[in-house]
Amino acid sequence: MLKKILESCPKEVDLTNDGHSEMILEKVKLILEGGYTISEIEEIEEHLIRKKDNSFIFILLVLKIVKSKMLASKITEPLFISVVFAVYKEHNRIRKSTEHPHGEDFLLKKKRQLEWLFENQPNVGWELIVVDDGCPEGSGKIAQNIIDENKLNDKIRVLYLSEAIEQKYAPVKNLSSTNESQKGGSIIYGMWDAVQQKKAGNHIVIYTDADLSTHLGQVMLLVDPLLNNDKLVAIGSRRAPKSVVIKKGKRNNRGKLFIYLWKRLIPNLGGIVDTQCGFKAFRAEIIPEIIDDLIEKKFAFDIELLLKTALLKKEAITKVPIAWIDSEEASTTTDLQPYLPMLKSIVKMNKKYFSKKKKSNEFASFIESLDREKFDTILENVPDDIVKRKPSEFTEYDEVKVTDLKGD
Repeated sequence: MLKKILESCPKEVDLTNDGHSEMILEKVKLILEGGYTISEIEEIEEHLIRKKDNSFIFILLVLKIVKSKMLASKITEPLFISVVFAVYKEHNRIRKSTEHPHGEDFLLKKKRQLEWLFENQPNVGWELIVVDDGCPEGSGKIAQNIIDENKLNDKIRVLYLSEAIEQKYAPVKNLSSTNESQKGGSIIYGMWDAVQQKKAGNHIVIYTDADLSTHLGQVMLLVDPLLNNDKLVAIGSRRAPKSVVIKKGKRNNRGKLFIYLWKRLIPNLGGIVDTQCGFKAFRAEIIPEIIDDLIEKKFAFDIELLLKTALLKKEAITKVPIAWIDSEEASTTTDLQPYLPMLKSIVKMNKKYFSKKKKSNEFASFIESLDREKFDTILENVPDDIVKRKPSEFTEYDEVKVTDLKGD
């Protein structure tokens, strides 16, 4: 049966395609009816991943969702899941593809994915929290119109970072305008809002990206280790051996350099590499502590949340391999090249949280001295010893020195 399903799958995935979205759920249903165990699904998944064939991307995504659906069926105690995402210049992607060439209809698709995952699960409640990050195009208002038109106010709500700043709400009290936030301020505000009222039973807060890169049918892959493995945070990883990734563009070496450098500054995240994947889950009870007094409200906020969690409790973070399909056509971050500002923020984290660690000082001082022109030169000449290695090696490997980056 599985062979027939495999042969009938497309060779690529387009999550903006309604036909693909429906077919994914059809294939999931067929596999679930086959009576497989999670272990058997994982064996099939590993076999396909070892082939290193991108034409299996569709079935591999299906298998991730199958596992998540199976885990959802095991929930017997009250569970509430809040899913937060920020919108900034998402006025095109939020529309249907018939309304705009870049339209993904992501708001309604996210809603349908969660609705499907938890159907017939009376113990599970969920909500979507959309946070407008000061969008000049009014993405938040467009989202609210869609919610109103579809009568979804009981499941989805829209927050505005500008209003939180005006009201001086605790998580954004140090912001004077939305210009000081690039995603981070909005996600932190959304997480804070999610936990303002105590939910019955276990409460998990997840944040994701606005686009459809990560199918929310995978949510239980993150939630399960928080419920059953004594973990506080689960992060989706695009770099684990069992991850399934379709990524466009040629930014791999730049990403490697970024990882190598932050690893020299943040010593407590061990084997964690993919800090920037927009799919992370947190136990609600730790959120007030880890979002308090944050340095970063821009793109490096993920790293600060993770390092504060790791300081809270050792081995509290688990990595979860996910399926991730790049959605770059209308990306709001592709042109920003945020690596240098992120690294400068991470230097501040180094000084605040690890002031006694002298080993990082050389890299911290070097990064502080860089301007855009100098950093662009480094990006165009990433040392071969970084290029030829896997990012997973950078926790231990530290042979590329500041002098090598300077080209002295």
